Amino acid sequence: MTPASSSRRLALLAAMASSLLLAACGGGGGDGNGNTTLRAINLTTDLPSLDLYAGDTRRFSALATDAIAAGVSLEANTYTVEVKRAGAAAPLLTGSYTLAKDKNYTAIIWGRETALRVSTLPEDENVDDITSTTAGRVRFFNATTDTGAVDVFLTPTDSTGDLGDVQPIRAALTSGSLSGFSDQGAANYRLRVTGSGDPNDVRLDIPSITIPAKKYVTLVITAGAGGVLVNGTLIEQRAGVTTLKNTKARVRVVASVGAAGNVSASLGGSTIVGALRSPGVGPYTLVNSGTQELIVRANGTVFSTSSRTIAPGADYTLLAYGAETAPTVSLLTDDNRLPSINTRAKIRLVNGLALSEALTMQVDYLTQTATSDIARGTASAYATVTAAGSARLDITSPTAVDPLFTLTAATSSNLLQAQGVYTVFMLGGQTTPAGRLSRDR
Repeated sequence: MTPASSSRRLALLAAMASSLLLAACGGGGGDGNGNTTLRAINLTTDLPSLDLYAGDTRRFSALATDAIAAGVSLEANTYTVEVKRAGAAAPLLTGSYTLAKDKNYTAIIWGRETALRVSTLPEDENVDDITSTTAGRVRFFNATTDTGAVDVFLTPTDSTGDLGDVQPIRAALTSGSLSGFSDQGAANYRLRVTGSGDPNDVRLDIPSITIPAKKYVTLVITAGAGGVLVNGTLIEQRAGVTTLKNTKARVRVVASVGAAGNVSASLGGSTIVGALRSPGVGPYTLVNSGTQELIVRANGTVFSTSSRTIAPGADYTLLAYGAETAPTVSLLTDDNRLPSINTRAKIRLVNGLALSEALTMQVDYLTQTATSDIARGTASAYATVTAAGSARLDITSPTAVDPLFTLTAATSSNLLQAQGVYTVFMLGGQTTPAGRLSRDR
């Protein structure tokens, strides 16, 4: 098993264990005596409205994304819990959860529609245990399976420097894990979440959040649309909720302009890339979300000006391709969420060639349906393939006798790593096509 595979397996086990552990917290019960209080919040990535059932009864109806429902009183017992699309009959998730008597819970519904989780967060901490009148207590819940482990930083609101010399308040918070409470001075803080061990990999930056005095709060981290950036939700014990949405997205530029043309691009007046020589693949850059003017140049001359809407939390590839005298721009949406099976990899094909013919990708001589007949200027859907044994990659066109691009793994190695997300870029002209295998995650 590769390190990536092992890490992913542990993350998924942690996510499953977290849901069960949270449900079991809060003492005994389950004997049918006494009552319990349950409220619910929809923190899913792509389920805009849901129903939650406990037993055979719908307890929460048409719960919208980021909305928290008021608590309902239930008999303390073990329940079969189901999550459904609002108004639908078929459950998306079914699980067994024990709710103890005389306790309070918040049910957090999180994850993708195809891989939902429910974690019942106990909310019965005694505020009298917080002895300081100028401090609160905070814990952190990584409610993601796509983003991997993260570090969480709380710094003064006026802090502007990088995080290289700052210690995270919580380090290496793995997917699906809940931290314990820790004391934190009651104040306003700048919140930043980064990839674990990389302070430059900023996933969320909120200028100001409030840690209240003599209160218990939980910061829940959830995945953004692209699978890398994250959102936050601050839940006060048995009280209100503050939504901390990401206002950023990520964009990278890919240059495939004739005559080794240099490509530059700006969005909303901010530079994405200054000069990227063709054929080339640039790094992801954080940009503001929203509708903004996108300007793209080739060798210093503007060839495209357009208004583009950039969704918060999403990832994009800006592809500039074609002849030096008349290039074209495509804005492609990237899905950098990790594969749901820890032995597999995701891969797609982007056709940036001058050829008018569609391209097809084969992995180990097998044509993937998702990556067949990909037209110029477009991206295929992602194919999910077995990582182990992946040794050869071919890109073909209908009229070429030989593949336009072939990549083989070293002996006894795999071309694709488990839990990897890849894009094959085909760039350049008809006579000298250039292939690039990019590991995006």
